[in-house]
Amino acid sequence: MAKEDDYKNRSVVGPITIFIVFMTVCIMLPLGKLMLMWGAHAVYKDLERKSMSSSIYQKSLEELKLEEKVLERGKSRFKWTTDDIINLQIKDAAAGQNGASLDQVLEKHGKASSFFYTESNGNIELSYVSEGIQGRHSHLRLTFEKDGAGYHLIRKSANILDEAYPTLPQGDSPHLWTKDEIASLQVRDESTGNPGMSYEEIIQLFGLPRESEVFISRLDAADSQHIGLELQYLTSDERYNNEWVHLIFHRQEDGVFRLTTVTSHIDRRER
Repeated sequence: MAKEDDYKNRSVVGPITIFIVFMTVCIMLPLGKLMLMWGAHAVYKDLERKSMSSSIYQKSLEELKLEEKVLERGKSRFKWTTDDIINLQIKDAAAGQNGASLDQVLEKHGKASSFFYTESNGNIELSYVSEGIQGRHSHLRLTFEKDGAGYHLIRKSANILDEAYPTLPQGDSPHLWTKDEIASLQVRDESTGNPGMSYEEIIQLFGLPRESEVFISRLDAADSQHIGLELQYLTSDERYNNEWVHLIFHRQEDGVFRLTTVTSHIDRRER
């Protein structure tokens, strides 16, 4: 009888024990996974904090001095004209030109909106950004090379909103281009001697664009200076939606902007 009771007890206790062990495993596995994820997250955040802390305290004394010298802490004014940027000389050792110095630029045009220091060679990049005009900005980037105790300009690039090339006033309707009009545009072609239509001719025929921007770049001493003008005609009304004509001009030696590139998106067959 005692043996039979013992057998019954074991037959009950056994499944209960197995069930308890099973439930414990089921609970511990997700908990362990959660603890592992939490631990990994904590390690990642700690590394992130150390990285941020390291990046803050790794600035050299030279970089900190330059930052104080060139960076505008408050609201900066954009004191550049298109001609200022065009006439800005970059360093050209072959031609014996030192390029504009950092001190000259700061004295005439003020401190920059942002500043980047390259520790490997000591070069610095300044960015000047204008206040927004209908959500758009003028932007100038200048790179200076460390030259002994000073810095001299070696690269420049800019996108300028120039009042000399105005845009369509808010609320005015743009010209509705036809495909025939686009096909009739004369693009500069040196092989045929076609000079290309001038900026003035385009404005006289088709009116002011929705967007207008002068771009200037000279990336190194071996590169020639590029001066261009981009016009964007945008149509967005109830009938003609999301159609555009994009025109690019390049300034010639005589100072005239001539049409060099035409791209467009007009789907309607009747146009």
